[in-house]
Amino acid sequence: MDRRSLYAVVLTFIILIGWHYLYVKPKNEEMAGKRLSIIAEKAREDSLAALRGTAEEAREQHEEIFRETPGPAETSGGTEETAEFASVVFSGMTAEKKIAVITDRMIIEMSSHGGELRTVKLVDFRVNDGNMVNLVPEGEKGGIALLIGTGKGWNSLTETPFDTYVDGAPLGEDAEIRLGDARHEVEISFRREYETGGYIEKNFTFHRDGYEVDLEIKITREGSLRNSEVYAVSWECGLATTEKDKKRDWQQFASFGWVGEDFNKKGLGKFGKETEIIQEGMVRWAGARTKYFLSAVIAREQRAGIIRMLGKKSDNFIGYSLGYEFRGDPRQVTDSFTCYFGPLDINKLKGYGVGLEKTIDLGWMRFFSVLVLRLMIYLKSFIPNYGFIIIILSVLTKVIFYRLTHKSFKSMKDMQRLQPKIKELQEKYKDNKEKINQEMMKLYKEGGVNPLGGCLPLIFQMPVFIALFNVLRNTIELRGAPFFLWINDLSSPDVLFSFGAKLPLVGNEFHLLPIFMGAAMVVQSKLGGSPGGEAAPAAQTKMMSTMMPVVFTVIFYNMPSGLVLYWLVNNILSIIQQYYIHKEGEAEVTGSVPEGTGGDAKKTSGGERTKNRRKN
Repeated sequence: MDRRSLYAVVLTFIILIGWHYLYVKPKNEEMAGKRLSIIAEKAREDSLAALRGTAEEAREQHEEIFRETPGPAETSGGTEETAEFASVVFSGMTAEKKIAVITDRMIIEMSSHGGELRTVKLVDFRVNDGNMVNLVPEGEKGGIALLIGTGKGWNSLTETPFDTYVDGAPLGEDAEIRLGDARHEVEISFRREYETGGYIEKNFTFHRDGYEVDLEIKITREGSLRNSEVYAVSWECGLATTEKDKKRDWQQFASFGWVGEDFNKKGLGKFGKETEIIQEGMVRWAGARTKYFLSAVIAREQRAGIIRMLGKKSDNFIGYSLGYEFRGDPRQVTDSFTCYFGPLDINKLKGYGVGLEKTIDLGWMRFFSVLVLRLMIYLKSFIPNYGFIIIILSVLTKVIFYRLTHKSFKSMKDMQRLQPKIKELQEKYKDNKEKINQEMMKLYKEGGVNPLGGCLPLIFQMPVFIALFNVLRNTIELRGAPFFLWINDLSSPDVLFSFGAKLPLVGNEFHLLPIFMGAAMVVQSKLGGSPGGEAAPAAQTKMMSTMMPVVFTVIFYNMPSGLVLYWLVNNILSIIQQYYIHKEGEAEVTGSVPEGTGGDAKKTSGGERTKNRRKN
């Protein structure tokens, strides 16, 4: 890569980044501010103030509702009303019972204590040791936890015993329920009745296929529950890392909430000092994701409430919660939700029609990324290997931008050809910058050269390249997808062999694809040199041509093999294209009329070369 190519790449990134931060980001912030104002006004109209009580009590309650909530014995205030939530009517039903529901896609284990999900295993996805992906970290509790709040405190029902029913029949012991041809769905109910009247019920309906679970919350506010003011459904167990490279997985951890028209995303890095971020308004859904998987709860009916995005960077914890007040002092409360526990699959998520697909990280050029992803999915319907699809994408982009890249390479060659004359002008008019500029523009015009010809084509291509980068790096379609030989996972670096010890820069594994890519860049940089008969490139340009392949090899060394494969094929195609442009340049130089030949002949030859350049 010569110096002008480097300048072109740098200029391209500066323009794109500047456009994003000077135009796109301020516009987004302005629109977000307007949306928040509308949401706040709706919230006031819907009397959300009743949920908070006084302004002082509001902040205290909001700070407590989704924190690590205490068990029944630690409930704030220790009042009889709050402690009564922990009592049980049927003394013979206090022993914990475990229920496993096995569907075609999931294995979910539940506990009668809290009526919560303790494991969520995905049958079609595996971790490095061959076990199924489990969204719940081992030993953690709080999957779809329930909290009840009164003016005197909040109570988590995580350790509270529930009576358990399977399709309405009481469960007396641990059970395993397998759905199949004979049984397409099952309802698991957890019911909690109180001596003073009232009950709480969590009903889960599991289906044979898919990654969704129906959830219904029923609360009869009698007796001690009569004083309850709010309840919340919360994912308090966090999410388990599922990838070999845990750091890259943690980098994609994020919590989400869609309130009104406002989509909110907070990455794990946002939860340093603060462990929760509140959004109020018309609740649609809340969720949390890893790099490839999502847990989310979708409200069937949109109404005023609170979404809390949860996180703790130091513990790599990410979660979420939805809270609702008991507006109008109802005796009976019934709310329905759809829970999604599965892969970040754009088609599955879009099918819910609530914007869940936005949880897939496709970068700020999302429009282009979605087009690329959908094209890949379409090609997969008749091409069984994503490695070949990546090669096809690389060839396709090269074909689409062939004329642009051709002009770019040609322009750089033309600029190299003019370098000796440019140096002469700089020496001749070194004390007159204005004269230098005038003469150089005249030289460019006579030579049919556009000084920006090497930069502008790259600028047009960058959106597509960035989109490809985001798709190849973050989409679950490539997770575990093999190519051939040692490349057995296009979402991870290719591993030819292990060193047995960690080495500086390269780690403990040898990745071959980045070496091939670096070698291809070296060949490409050599072809970028001046054609025969012209001055050799400057020492600085030679150094850049040597250093750039090394730098890119280091950068790409631990990148997913699918992304490296794309750039390797792109470089090989660029080498072929540059080779023919190089031969064309040599032909022009060889066929030119030497200085000293008759003026007419020289003028004709020069005019023909200029005409040919403009045609190309």
